[in-house]
Amino acid sequence: MPSNNPHSKALNDTSTAGEKQITSLEVLLHRMMNRIRQSVELPAILSITVAEIRGFLETDRVKIYRFDTDGSGEVVAESVDKERLPSLLGQHFPAQDIPSEARELFLLARQRSIVDVAAQQIGLSPLPEADESIELKNDIRFRSVDPCHVEYLTSMGVLSSLVVPILHREQLWGLLVSHHSLPRQITEQELQAVQLVADQLSIAIAQSTLLEQSRLQAQQEATINRVAKLLHSMTEMQLQQALELTVSALQGAGGRICITPQNPAEEAQLFTIGEQPIFPVNQGSRRQRKQRGQGGVINSSFSPLEEHPSWREWLNMEATVVEGSQIWAVNDLYQAALQSDLAQAFLRARIRSLLIVRLQYRQQILGYLSIFRNEIDVETIWARRPDRDDERHLSPIKSFEVWRELKRGQVQEWKTTEIELAQALASHFAMAIHQYQLYQQVNALNADLQCDIEERKQAEKKICALNAELEQRVQERTTELRRANTRLLEEINERERALRDRKQTQASLERLSRQSELILNSAGEGIYGLNCQGKITFVNPAAARMLGYGVKELINQFMHEIVKHSRADGVRYFLEDNPIYATLQDGTVQHITDDIFYRRDGSKFPVEYVSTPIREQKTIVGAVVIFKDITERQIIERMKDEFVSVVSHELRTPLTSIRSALGLLARGSLNNQPEKSQRMLEIAFDNTNRLVRLINDILDIERINSGKVTMHKQICNAADLMIQAVDEMRAMAEKAEIHLELTPASVQLWADPDRIIQTITNLLSNSIKFSPPGSTVCLSVELEQEGEVKKVGDVEENKLENKLITPPTSYLLFQIKDQGRGIPEDKLETIFDRFQQVDASNSRHQGGTGLGLAICRSIIQQHGGKIWAESTLGKGSTFYFTLPIG
Repeated sequence: MPSNNPHSKALNDTSTAGEKQITSLEVLLHRMMNRIRQSVELPAILSITVAEIRGFLETDRVKIYRFDTDGSGEVVAESVDKERLPSLLGQHFPAQDIPSEARELFLLARQRSIVDVAAQQIGLSPLPEADESIELKNDIRFRSVDPCHVEYLTSMGVLSSLVVPILHREQLWGLLVSHHSLPRQITEQELQAVQLVADQLSIAIAQSTLLEQSRLQAQQEATINRVAKLLHSMTEMQLQQALELTVSALQGAGGRICITPQNPAEEAQLFTIGEQPIFPVNQGSRRQRKQRGQGGVINSSFSPLEEHPSWREWLNMEATVVEGSQIWAVNDLYQAALQSDLAQAFLRARIRSLLIVRLQYRQQILGYLSIFRNEIDVETIWARRPDRDDERHLSPIKSFEVWRELKRGQVQEWKTTEIELAQALASHFAMAIHQYQLYQQVNALNADLQCDIEERKQAEKKICALNAELEQRVQERTTELRRANTRLLEEINERERALRDRKQTQASLERLSRQSELILNSAGEGIYGLNCQGKITFVNPAAARMLGYGVKELINQFMHEIVKHSRADGVRYFLEDNPIYATLQDGTVQHITDDIFYRRDGSKFPVEYVSTPIREQKTIVGAVVIFKDITERQIIERMKDEFVSVVSHELRTPLTSIRSALGLLARGSLNNQPEKSQRMLEIAFDNTNRLVRLINDILDIERINSGKVTMHKQICNAADLMIQAVDEMRAMAEKAEIHLELTPASVQLWADPDRIIQTITNLLSNSIKFSPPGSTVCLSVELEQEGEVKKVGDVEENKLENKLITPPTSYLLFQIKDQGRGIPEDKLETIFDRFQQVDASNSRHQGGTGLGLAICRSIIQQHGGKIWAESTLGKGSTFYFTLPIG
């Protein structure tokens, strides 16, 4: 829409000039982005940015203004051209200079503002992706600037300004501001360029924040390592130096460690550094101050602060940093409910903040670590005095005179990172103190040992007296020894030969050890060794793999807890009831076949294992356990049991009928009833045939699955196989009043004709048995390819449109469709298993064994095909199987 606004006309007039700046704009953005990426320090990035922007815009001053949490802010980077405008670097501005409404528009709408003081107008431009709830419809909307805003900029010597917000983590971080002492118009290209730079600054600020966090974490880890090195030194525990390093790392004015005595007869130990609480003048306090000034350990008759009842009562009442933790952070003692005498002791030393960590190792309280901080003075440089009582500040800003504000007696709050560092260091102090106490106990035992050594020295003196007597005897025996020298030389030669033999034996042992290691790593069973405590000393890869761990992860772990050793019913063993524990205790060899181990992911599996003791000089020093996963074995055993049960049931039924029929005939009960006698013989004959079919079917499926039956494959015609199968079943179909419909296809395939005919006749037999009289059973075949299906002999084709298909592997799809009562959906897959029937009672009446479909599946799979069924209850079923061609 055309506009009469002078600024809009000016923007149109400068569009040509803006196009000429595109090349320089691209160069500027490329150079600035490279510099921002190359530098990792935020101050350097900000300095580079303001210099480049000022050079690009050719304005007098470009600054970056960062907001504080209270709404005030500070100029953190600035570039001024030839001092045409005064420098504001490092100066703070009160929150009232940028009202909260303006800050909200900067954040939500990401609004950019362009002020022309001479024209008394301000242009506002939100980003397109800004909050749509802020109603700023045009890209740049001009309106009259507020008089106070004009006077504010005029007081600063500014006649044109550009302000672009800088965001970080969805918060208003600061502003990128350009000031010029002369009227100047900002083009859309310049606004876009400054916005792109502001977006790059947001990325640089995020990267700098991550860098600072990484540096802080690295610094804290280095502090923890230095403290740990001092505390866990091999020579002695350097507790004083560790305390000094801790106080320095936490920026404290002082600190102390109080070690609580473990026995009533002992006294507390106190280590101090720096400022300490000052108690009223008395004998105990004089002694305390004297030793505090020197630093180090205080062992005195008075009770330290940490033993004071009021101190402990206050700690119990004071809330910890996190509920259930053992750390207290008191930012301001003025706000703490500490007893007056204790509070005064801290305040006399200008201690304002406390950080207290209870030193605890497991359930044992060892003492307290306390860090102190003094009050501090905070100095702020303001660009103007934020004083509402000053008449100059009741109207637009007229004075930007720099002044310094000094706030005395301010609190240094404890940061979360400092609290976490103190907690980590305290854990090392607690562990070191606990180890040091154990070391002292060992020293006490060494003192007793020293007494024994002194007694031994006395005994050695007596031995020296006896040595003189022995010297004489030695001279007497010298002659005898010379004679023995010859024998000794012979023995030395013999020993040298024995030593050579020993080295050869040692080399053999090393080879055997290496071979044993290779065997252990190659073994399929899990093998691991335990020491007397039940910890793992070695484990082979098979065991680690079965348990879901790495080999190194299992070393020195309690195996009982790792595998959650349980009985076959799922009840976990107690350690003393564990058979492997019995091996460690009494050396019995345990062979268990049905226990349960658990993997790392929580799944369990049955195991069979043998635990054998490891003996050294008739002493049990550990055990070796060999185990294996018997899941597959149990599945096979269950399958065998189910198979035997089903076969027994299937055999028992016809045998019972045969026995009953033959029993009646044998007893002569039917001698006078020839018709019933004949019927009994027919029953016995039919059941005998059923037994023969059942046994033949069982033998067929076992031979096929085991590969003992060789498929005599040859080139045969699918139509011939289908016709022969239908001819074999035609008599059965006519007897059941079933019409057989055949749609053959003359296709050559490579198959065993007898087995394919057996499959088709089995499927036709099932369809005839379960179809009502007068219905039709259809047998058809289709030639099917990947992406293409067509019926052989028909014109109909179904091909994929507009799609190139690579030459597929063709195969035949046979279909046997009936109009019977159908098969439930949940039975469509299980009917192909052994002895699985939809209605077992009716199947026996029809003469079925429950193995026909299982035999069909085995035959088709041996030919590389698939078999499945589809059915609708009440409408019939269709059986499909495929055979590859060629």
